Parts: sequence; structure tokens; C-alpha cells
Amino acid sequence: MPINPDDVKKEFGIYDDNPDLAYFDSASTTLVPKTAIDAMTTFLTSTVVSSRRGAYKLAVNGSAIVEDVRAKLATFLNTDKAQVSFQKSIPSAVASLVYGYDWKKEQRNKIIISQSEEHSVLVALLRAAQVLNLQVETIPVDKNGILNMETLKDTIDEKTGIVAVGHVTVGIGMSNPIEEVARIAHENESLLLTDISRSVAFLDTSPTLLKADILLFSGNIGLMGPPGFSVQWVTRTLGTKHIPGIVGGSSVANVEKTSFESSFQPDKFESGTINIPAIVGLGAAIDYLSHLHQNNFHSYMRIISRHMADRLNDMKCLTVYGTPNDRNTIFGFNLGSDGSMSCHDVALFLDESNIAVRSGLVCAHPLIKPISSEGIVQASLHAYNSLEDIDRLIDGLRLICNHLL
Repeated sequence: MPINPDDVKKEFGIYDDNPDLAYFDSASTTLVPKTAIDAMTTFLTSTVVSSRRGAYKLAVNGSAIVEDVRAKLATFLNTDKAQVSFQKSIPSAVASLVYGYDWKKEQRNKIIISQSEEHSVLVALLRAAQVLNLQVETIPVDKNGILNMETLKDTIDEKTGIVAVGHVTVGIGMSNPIEEVARIAHENESLLLTDISRSVAFLDTSPTLLKADILLFSGNIGLMGPPGFSVQWVTRTLGTKHIPGIVGGSSVANVEKTSFESSFQPDKFESGTINIPAIVGLGAAIDYLSHLHQNNFHSYMRIISRHMADRLNDMKCLTVYGTPNDRNTIFGFNLGSDGSMSCHDVALFLDESNIAVRSGLVCAHPLIKPISSEGIVQASLHAYNSLEDIDRLIDGLRLICNHLL
């Protein structure tokens, strides 16, 4: 049965309280379905236990629930569940990777970062480089957010340990050629780290086919899980040989006074206490999203994406960034040929009509500042958006253009 956005909205409690909401901020925080909220409530009322090593029934049940969600996620990604681990956040996962990489043994001292990286990856890498005294080089993008592949090819060399290039950029929704980046990185025996937060829910093939060594994504962007944790996927080879830089809790198997042994994967990547309520919610959200995928989700997303791109491009008073098409779920723009109207003012005016968009530098300052120093308006889509929602957004923008520009 094809997706009906009105039926989809019934699955999200926020629309019960706010039925005329037009929500366009899914690239920052995706709405959470009722089934995910119910699953978290059930866990917190009937199990609660977050222990990974308890022998009593509640602890065993809690561990079994985590492994069941891991298996669901592995099926969704078309991978082995041992390659999937739950992380506190993307920055902590990045830091653990960099601090665990044996820079001295590998005789490497350089990190390569795309200019379009979101801060969760960018700043975590910059700080780790400061601590470890590593060299950092940035691969530029053009005015449309397209990565300069010639510079990337010339910059990655035998001293490069880690390359970080995200799949779909925040702000303007450009897609990077990750398979080609992976080929260049691997020719130099470098690791490729790729943030797939803003593409993982919308891909019609496994993200592992991108050929990155490490994939990271937030549980609450695209996948409809609750906020508060992230997911990491690693190749079998890396998962076997890598010792994370942040350890503790069930990530270690044997601890002596001055030494420790790492657990096997995926446990060794999950330090401290993992966020089991959020993981439980993600499991239910994955079930719901998988149901949507079986009901023409991808074709529906292309329909509304094309409608959004066409309507935005038809507005003479807008400056639209990037090259949006029916594969985009993220759209960036400003009002006026030179972005003369504050993006925050635009967001506030739209909010008066119960239309929610993101505004500002959207946690990607090096990408957005050259485009617009004060930021942009970002509108992003998901299955609960309708053609009527998009038309309301365009009508709101047209009203602002006609009266305030």
C-alpha cells in the first residue's frame, strides 16, 4: 500500500497535540513514532536494568533486548550484528577511534577532513589532533558544496591515518562520492570515516556498499529513534584488530591492577553504560521504518523531494544552495539574492504559521559561512511530510517575500 502522509502522521503523538504542524527539521531531529515511545515505556516499567553482566532475570532480559535490537539494525543495514555497536554520541565514537589508532606503529601523523563535515565529526577530530599533535588538512568544497576530488587525491598520502568525509552534507544536502573517496584512501592504506546520519534512512542499498571503514550515524536522525545515542559500524578487519581509545564497563573482559584485556566485538566498542531505553526505542522505530520501506517509501520520498525542489527553484526571491533534485531530503536557502533577510527572522515568521525549519550555521560553520556568513534556512523532509506541507511552506515564504523584501 502506498504511503499516505495523513496515515503516517497518526503514528506520531506530536500531531495529536499539534495537528497543523508542518515539520521540516528532520535532518536535525526526526520525530519519534508512538510505537518507539511505547517500547521505551514498557522497558522502563517492566525491565529497567541496564546491567550487561547480571545473572538474574531482569538483567538477562535487558541484555537480550539489546541484542535483539542489534540484530534488527544489522538486518536493516544488511550486515553482521557483530559489526554494529551502540555509542554515546558521534563525537565520543570519533574520539575513541582516533585515540585507539596506533599512530606510532603505523608511522602516520595526518588526518584529512572534508570542509563539509558536521561539527560532531570535525571538532572531535580537531581536538584529538591537538592532543596527539597530529597534522590536519581540509579538503575544500565549491559554492555548491561539491568536494574537490583532485585536492583530495593530492592530499591523502602514506602519512594519512584517517580520512573523514560524510555522505550527505548538513545544510544543503549534497551527496559525496564515498566509494571513490574510499578507493583513494585505501590506495594509501588510510581509514575512511563516514557520517551517514542524513542518508541511512533513505538509502535503497546497504550503506556498507559505500566501502568506508567506519560508518557513524545518530539514532534520532532519519531512523526515527529517540535522541541520546549513536551507532557505529566497522569493517570486520578493523573490528578485530582495533582497540578503542575509550574503554570501561563491558568493553573490557579482564582487569588487573595495571592492565586490562579488551572484550570481543561489538562489546569492546561499547564503553560504560549504554542508553538501553533509547536503544529499545530505536528497535521499535526500525520496525516501523522497515514497514514504510516495504510500502513505496523511496518512491514517495522522491515525489515530495521533487515537489520541494521545483517549488523552491520557482521562487525568484530565494537563493537556493547546492543543486537540489528528487534525491535530496535536505534543502538550504535564503530570502533575497544576497541573503538580505536574516535566516532566523524567516524561521520566526514561519513559526507563526506553525511551520518549523532550522536556521543558522547548522553545526557546519566551515561549510555554511562561505555561502552565507549569518547562516541559512534548512528545510528537511521525512515520510510524515506531505505535498500540502510543502505548499504551506512555499506560501509562507512567498508571503514574507511580498511583504518584507
